Amino acid sequence: MTRARRWMRWIFLVSGAVFLATGGYWLFTTTRAQANGQAGWTGGFIAVAGLAFGMAQVVLGALALRRQQPARGVASTVAPLGTPGMISLAVPEPAAFTRGRDELVGELARLNRGWYQPAARVRVLHGMGGAGKSTVAQLVARRFADRKGKVWWVSAANATALQTGMRQLVADLGASDHDIQRAWSGLTGAPDLLWRLLSAVPGRWLLVIDNADDTRLLGLDGEPVTSARGWVRPIPNRRGFVLITTRDGDPEVWNTSWCRMHPIPMLSATDGAAVLLEHAGKRAGGVREAVALSQRLGGLPLALGLAGRALADAQQLRLPGIATTFAAYQAAIDQLGGSTIGEAVSRTWEMSLDMLDSRGLPEARSLMWLLATFADAPIPAGLLGSPLNPRDTQESLRALATLGLITIEDGEQDAASLRIHPLIRAAADPVAQLSLAVTLLAGFADGDPDDSAQWPQWQAAAPHAFHLLNQAARTTDTDLIIRAARIAEDAARHLNATGLYAVALDHLSALRSIREREQGAHHPDTLTIRYRLAYTTGFAGDPAAARDQFAALLSAQDRALGADHPDTLDTRNQLARWTGETGDIVAARDQYAALLPVQKRILGPEHPATLASWHGLAQWTGRAGDAAAARDQFAALLPVRERVLGDEHPDTLATRHRLAQWTGWSGDARAARDLLIGVADSFRRTLGAEHPDCLYARHDLARWIGYAGDAAAARDQFAALLPIREHVLGPEHPNTLATRHGLALWIGAAGDAAAARHMFAALVPVREHVQGPEHPDTLGSQHELASWTGKAGDAEGARAQFAALLPVRERVLGTDHPDTTDTRRRLIELLDGTTRPTPNGGRGSDVSMTD
Repeated sequence: MTRARRWMRWIFLVSGAVFLATGGYWLFTTTRAQANGQAGWTGGFIAVAGLAFGMAQVVLGALALRRQQPARGVASTVAPLGTPGMISLAVPEPAAFTRGRDELVGELARLNRGWYQPAARVRVLHGMGGAGKSTVAQLVARRFADRKGKVWWVSAANATALQTGMRQLVADLGASDHDIQRAWSGLTGAPDLLWRLLSAVPGRWLLVIDNADDTRLLGLDGEPVTSARGWVRPIPNRRGFVLITTRDGDPEVWNTSWCRMHPIPMLSATDGAAVLLEHAGKRAGGVREAVALSQRLGGLPLALGLAGRALADAQQLRLPGIATTFAAYQAAIDQLGGSTIGEAVSRTWEMSLDMLDSRGLPEARSLMWLLATFADAPIPAGLLGSPLNPRDTQESLRALATLGLITIEDGEQDAASLRIHPLIRAAADPVAQLSLAVTLLAGFADGDPDDSAQWPQWQAAAPHAFHLLNQAARTTDTDLIIRAARIAEDAARHLNATGLYAVALDHLSALRSIREREQGAHHPDTLTIRYRLAYTTGFAGDPAAARDQFAALLSAQDRALGADHPDTLDTRNQLARWTGETGDIVAARDQYAALLPVQKRILGPEHPATLASWHGLAQWTGRAGDAAAARDQFAALLPVRERVLGDEHPDTLATRHRLAQWTGWSGDARAARDLLIGVADSFRRTLGAEHPDCLYARHDLARWIGYAGDAAAARDQFAALLPIREHVLGPEHPNTLATRHGLALWIGAAGDAAAARHMFAALVPVREHVQGPEHPDTLGSQHELASWTGKAGDAEGARAQFAALLPVRERVLGTDHPDTTDTRRRLIELLDGTTRPTPNGGRGSDVSMTD
């Protein structure tokens, strides 16, 4: 909507209000005149009409203005256009022909009925591969959906598929990005988040966990599924159900009162014959022949479907030597040999491939075995590019799908994916076409894994990258292993970028072992993996371990690459960062101070890495207690970043923000306030009103409005900001806790000391839990708790709290740090009667340590 149209709607609204007010006044005066016998009813009619017209304008204008407002948070949450995501929680289409499962499907479908309340609300479908477990689950899920139940389908074929599916599920259930990031980085429990959301789902719902053959993926590490602490738990209400398909029918795994097992046996000879007849028709033979073939195939639905499709296809062409009847098909299987069901099944698809050979499609056989080389996950059709022939590939895929050897699933924007049954995959030679599979995957996943526009492509590629690496690692082909490792490393980078830190850690640990074995402990590629492993460790919630890993890596890089290598300098940067994140502010400052001149000399004074270290040095200098020096450093850095990056680049705005922040801590609160007005507006315009950087700027603006003399306005702005930060970041994010600190501080400064004391008393234990008992932010809130305890009238309590806090601040921050000095002064003077806090009192308590 243009600016002119917005003004027209405002004018429409205001003019309506004028008509409304005028009509009301006219009606009042006319009524009085009529009461005195001085007027007729004409004036009253005109007044009522004016009121009605004015009311209509006001309502229509308000609705028009409301329609023009964009939804909150849309700008910051809509993913960029690009490759569509290769994941779906929708239920796959069931097979066209199903027999022998009606009774079980009906029993499970009744779980959706209100009057049916079984005790066991977790159901396990178990049986051998190809028995039709997933088909039963699909049929049940479809009936749930038809009865308006909510249904989600998650694959547990491997760890990546399960983690990705569950992450998508919690997002669909309404989890915030912050809650998801914390859960998938190991700071909180992802299964706890899932079950908290599922317990609040209104109406009936069904969660299907398909192909959970490795039941260890469903529980916490080292715990059985029945511990009820992993992805599978007792249903907390009478609305939900969980359906699991697995080959693992061990009663010890599922032995619990809230779980019930349903074996999926082979089809009876009669039901198997019906499947064959539905596919191939009566021209292939009668019921007796169909029953005999069904028995020969062991009643396995997968084999029956393959045989029926092959016969239907053979009857159309009737090529010489190709079986077209049930009897001929059985004779061909017997001739090939094989007494077990598995051998009979393998002969079944071999005969299907023989048929394609006779039709002039020899490429179909090699293509199917190539597909079987990939992981048990959707295979993007776009992956089958060069060096394959597009025309032959398309024709072969169509033929394989017709015979039921593969399934083609349509996706958004024509992003089709392919599936091959695990039983067929298990029969393939995992090495024969491994090199080609790695080449194809490298051609498909060639984008930047850190670029959000490329994430859907990497999401589809990741499970195959890790699977192919595991297969390659079993060979002696070093070149193949290194090529596969390179793709897997980028896939791990993608997992990091999307917040799947715990999953990325497992793969990076395996990658490190492979790199060290194949290339040596000091090879640059091995050192790169160690760098990514340390980086991921930090974001997974262990900054101390990240610091130690970077310290060990730095020593190795010094020896292998040299102290001046860009990778070595980058590691020094990360070491300084994670040292600071653990709370060692002075050490972080000193490490940046030593690093910056080296980067200037080697990389240049205006290299982005140099400017980033300059920014880090300025920030940690301020956090170490020298606000004036931090202000001056940011003032010198700002024009350089403006020239190199542009006025509104996020890094430039971050530097402008820090300059305002440390200008305030240097004593000029009004200048800080004025600078932050512009910073907040720039962040809002470039990143959106709910972007974390914009909220951070609003936080600092509220603080410096208070320090500039308007405590009530600061209080009100913090009160308005807190629910937004809780919504965007989560209630325990450090920045949300900083806003709680600010709100409590300015509630006290505005005159309510008792409320401030109460709020700080509630905040301190939360900060101790989230950030640690000796983190500078925690100590800042303890300082304010002591201060407002005294101002609320408890001088003795304040004295005791300050006395306990002082030695901790001296040890953590140093004896001369401004915050330590302030605590010492408060302890000596206790309270001086001042109700407005001084800038030195909370420097570290409501500032995020993360840039």
